[in-house]
Amino acid sequence: MEIPSVSLRSAWPTVPWSCLERGSQRPSFRRQCRDGSHPVLPVSPSAQRNSCRKKLKVSQDFLLSTYVLTLPVAASTFLPLRGIHDRIEIRMEARMTNTSGGTVRKPKSPPPEADRVVRTVCSPNCMGTCGVNAHVRNDRIIKLEPASFPDPGFERICLRGIAMATERLHHPDRISHPLIRAGERGANVWRQVSWDEAYDYILNRQQAIAERHGWRSNAWVSMTGNYAFRASTSARRMANVVGGTYFSKLGLTADSAAYMGMRAIFGVDYASNDISEVGQAKFLLSVGKNVVDTGHSEMHFLFDAMERGLKFTMVDPRFSRSAAKADEWLAPHPGTDVALALGMIHVVVSEGLIDEAYVVTHTNAPFLVREADGACLRDENGEYLVWDLAAAAPVPAGAAISPALRGSWTVSQRGEEIDCVTAFSLSWREWEAFTPQHAASICGVPPEQIASVAREYATTEPAWLWVGYGPQRYAQGHTVVRAWATLASLCGNIGKPHAGMNTNDGPLMLLLFSPTAEWVTPQGRVGHSLPGTRMVEAIASGEPYPVKSLWMSAYNFGTQSPLLKRFVREALPNLDLFVVSEQVMTDAAVYADVVLPCVSYYEDDWDVVGNIENWYVQLRRRAVPPVGESRNDVDIFGGVCDRLQLGHIWNVDPEQSCRDYLSNHTDPRIRAVDFEALKRDGVARVPVDRPYTPFRDQKFATPSGRIELYQEQFADLDEAVLKAKPQAESGQRDRFPFHLITYKHTHSTHSQHTILPMIAEVLPEPRLEIAPTDAARRNIADGDVVRVFNDRGHFVVKANVSNGVPPGTLAMPQGWWKRHFASGHPSDLGHIPESPVQTRIAETNYSVWDFMCDVEKEEQP
Repeated sequence: MEIPSVSLRSAWPTVPWSCLERGSQRPSFRRQCRDGSHPVLPVSPSAQRNSCRKKLKVSQDFLLSTYVLTLPVAASTFLPLRGIHDRIEIRMEARMTNTSGGTVRKPKSPPPEADRVVRTVCSPNCMGTCGVNAHVRNDRIIKLEPASFPDPGFERICLRGIAMATERLHHPDRISHPLIRAGERGANVWRQVSWDEAYDYILNRQQAIAERHGWRSNAWVSMTGNYAFRASTSARRMANVVGGTYFSKLGLTADSAAYMGMRAIFGVDYASNDISEVGQAKFLLSVGKNVVDTGHSEMHFLFDAMERGLKFTMVDPRFSRSAAKADEWLAPHPGTDVALALGMIHVVVSEGLIDEAYVVTHTNAPFLVREADGACLRDENGEYLVWDLAAAAPVPAGAAISPALRGSWTVSQRGEEIDCVTAFSLSWREWEAFTPQHAASICGVPPEQIASVAREYATTEPAWLWVGYGPQRYAQGHTVVRAWATLASLCGNIGKPHAGMNTNDGPLMLLLFSPTAEWVTPQGRVGHSLPGTRMVEAIASGEPYPVKSLWMSAYNFGTQSPLLKRFVREALPNLDLFVVSEQVMTDAAVYADVVLPCVSYYEDDWDVVGNIENWYVQLRRRAVPPVGESRNDVDIFGGVCDRLQLGHIWNVDPEQSCRDYLSNHTDPRIRAVDFEALKRDGVARVPVDRPYTPFRDQKFATPSGRIELYQEQFADLDEAVLKAKPQAESGQRDRFPFHLITYKHTHSTHSQHTILPMIAEVLPEPRLEIAPTDAARRNIADGDVVRVFNDRGHFVVKANVSNGVPPGTLAMPQGWWKRHFASGHPSDLGHIPESPVQTRIAETNYSVWDFMCDVEKEEQP
């Protein structure tokens, strides 16, 4: 009997996690659960032999036209025992195959012939940005397959993309015509209207608000449901054109703490190697980057690298799929990454493993700092001073022959005696206490494992450090990124090929975060901006000025924000107008006065989409006509501008806007994209050096021009020195002893896919994962209905008792709608605590996981 394994090489499409779980497990698997048990059933000898070094030749026609995938799995194939995944129905067929077999049975009948095939881009904010060929028949997508790429390694597709193309476009809840509320807000009672009537309704109210309060009292907010440049920036552009207010999405994404941590230490918001080059690294330390779930279109690069000898170490509180595939797993308590990183920093410093020459030359660690106030010492020209051992005196950093990394001195300057210490020595006063034993007492990772991983990271070259978004979803999230960046910097790994401190990068970030002025502020028209994470407060309080209308697009606020209940209770009554542009009636849209039908990306035409893991841009072209009267965001807002006599400012030919956006971009790499090649092929590479290595020139856009391990601008906030601080609600642990992690997963991007029938077949309902010890103390059995709660809210869900989560932690996939719960919703438990440091940098990040809760068995009637 042959046990097939799955090739993750570029020639074959990515298959669902179900197949990967069963076929590609490495025989070097050596993790253990916290209770010491081995987390998988025994692997048969043939599975060992055929582990991920052989190919399962999966027919693309079969994969892409059979929407609920059925794959041959021999009876002895192992199944990882990881909580909720044990009970998902994948419709796996276990049947005998001969030793020469291993191919997949094709469907009985071939897929119907298509009228046309259109190359376009799937981009639901999973960041995979898969190029796809949409096979269309009678204006419906009947099949999806990977589109051609210059690098075949990026020819990928997944079940989510197939479900989106074949089910969401014509979902029963699809909005196909403009709607105006015909009952109370939230009653979900509507009357269908024409676009003209909808525009009249909107403009009558917006203009009345403008007459009373000015146009700035009309506001827009958009999110990341569609991250092509035209779609994603259109709401901001609209606010600028009319002089309205744009609530920024930066903090609402719950990703911006990573950007702010990077900005403070490196002077840029993001930096990362090209994922296709991970095979050149020797050691990968992945911190909360659950690539198997959240980057599964590109995870084959990682698996191929492991076959070539890469050591993959995963840091994740949960026994995630990435942890299951890793060579080593570190499981810190949620929100304790800084303590873990400081424990590793202690090891590399105390054992002499740091690259002192690099630290002295390229960081501000040798800068002299005033003991009195934490300010860096400067000369009369504003130059940073260091203690030069050769001169035995303070000299400008750039002129020092032998800068001291450690030490303290009294410096005479302009008649004042100033006690000074190097930034490194000042930092060490805090870090010295974080021995592996002390760090372990906070984070729960064994001290010997902290020390061994620190040594391996510091002594292996090249060592790739990869930090995901999960660890920064706490109130001190910026500090998490800073901590790991500090470790990478002390080891001299910044600016080295296939090493570095990696978060994300690529043209997507440049297209969205650095939009051209010609596009986003046409003819120099600039509106107003307020932090999105303070949106509800601003509307409810009328400060700093009244906001009386809100237009929301590409944002299911009802499931992806902790503030819906407060918005309905405190902000909505203050709004004279609430408009939502949507594809389906979401949990937020039901509260709107007007709902406008918006196209999906398969119905949109002429937009440019970037990626965060590689350097390709792709061109979106329309695969099928818009459903009903749906329009894209640019055209929807254009209808308002036409009626305001601003059409001459707003309207730009779609193709020309794409061409101009690239050719006028502020970044020369984007300007260098060959638009004609992009138009012809649907994909073009941004010309960057290979290997792509951020900071290769060791230039940093910080005040000092160096890596700023010490951050004097936060001295008054007690964060000049990197330190571990308690979580926002750690003081409530006696009342609410659990953390809740609502994690990203392979079956849905946020809330976009959980309502689709195809996805419901593999993930039919939410399940709360709870450790066996915690479940036993609360008399909770697997499958019991439980209530999760704190002072802000609750939700009711079935429990799944699992060794995949540590004691004191609850976990569940995120993106579920209110309809999926008997009562309440997980977002009701959350909040957005203010972060003074983040506010000073940009704005407070939505710290999704920084709250405490409790769980109890729900008594059934």
